[in-house]
Amino acid sequence: MKRKIILTTALSLIIGSHITAADNTTLKEAYAGAFKIGTAVNGQIASGRNAQGQKIAIEQFNAISPENDLKAEVLHPTKDTWNWRAADNYVEFGKNNGMFVLGHTLIWHNQSPEFFFKHDDGSDKSVEEMKEVLRSYIETVTKHFHGKVNAWDVVNEIIGDDGKYRSTVWTNSFKGDGDEIVKLAFKYASEYTPGTELYYNDFNVWRPAKRDGIARIVRMLQKEGIRIDGVGIQAHWGLNYPSREDIIAAIDTFAALGVKVMITELDIDVLPISKEGQVIGKSLNDPIYQLPEFEKFLDPYKNGLPDDVQAQLTERYRELMQIFYDRRDKIDRVTFWGVNDGMSWKNGSPVPNRTNYPLIWNRDYTAKPALKAILEIPGK
Repeated sequence: MKRKIILTTALSLIIGSHITAADNTTLKEAYAGAFKIGTAVNGQIASGRNAQGQKIAIEQFNAISPENDLKAEVLHPTKDTWNWRAADNYVEFGKNNGMFVLGHTLIWHNQSPEFFFKHDDGSDKSVEEMKEVLRSYIETVTKHFHGKVNAWDVVNEIIGDDGKYRSTVWTNSFKGDGDEIVKLAFKYASEYTPGTELYYNDFNVWRPAKRDGIARIVRMLQKEGIRIDGVGIQAHWGLNYPSREDIIAAIDTFAALGVKVMITELDIDVLPISKEGQVIGKSLNDPIYQLPEFEKFLDPYKNGLPDDVQAQLTERYRELMQIFYDRRDKIDRVTFWGVNDGMSWKNGSPVPNRTNYPLIWNRDYTAKPALKAILEIPGK
């Protein structure tokens, strides 16, 4: 159950109602001459079961990404089962509302079924068998959606912070040969869905070593004559990281390679631990962190976001969107990872069951001051 938050001040409510009721400018209108403005949507928004969320998505955004409905464990949960319904609903929602529709994602180590990598008896599949798994999955999925989605995140999060390939079920199944995975994935996607844009997408791209590792992938594909159209820079960031300089360097690096640059999965973490750096790991899921003495520190804003933190969030969004707007000749799309705080994954990561405030609409769908700050930037 998502908990409803009672705001401690009337300030954000007043500003929020002013924005939605009195100001007719939308995000997609404000940034129409700069780049596409996107949001992640789930099945409730796409179907209209979440009517308020759907209304905001339609009014404010001209691009959508699927939160989970096009991932492998949803589309192909068992070797004899394909589930297209939720994904088809997502695509239909986007097309019916004139949106740029992203397919997310083809090859990712998370949310991929175990049968991809193992035989029925539990033994590992060979490299040659894995090449066929990769090929057949990409063929089936891209052909199903050919002409229906505008672009695919072909490979997601395969590079580590050191710029080398991560040790994942995919890279391990190819005996560590990440280059082969990337080349085959983009090669097959290009063959099976011509005319659809093909992207690489990852987090922590602002880290110089990781940025350079991804740039090497782009150059490798270009040298091999394999099409790659863009790089998505995931923006799961905090109030004080990454630095302006690192963000700009990442944008400029990929733009210089002649591919599109997207800011994807934008949200701003305001909570302890994660706000000082991208902290991940199973240890933070330990039940000990749910005990009262830890909960008080790790989940401090259960009853609403304090005014001073709200002001920091507003200024951070203003700073980031100004960076993006100043580089609008290099950026093709900026996508927020969700419509409102209640649907954000950051309520459960890296510590479960917290109350986070990473987006620009509150849980009750009133707009935060950050929205007004963002809307003002193109008019300056």
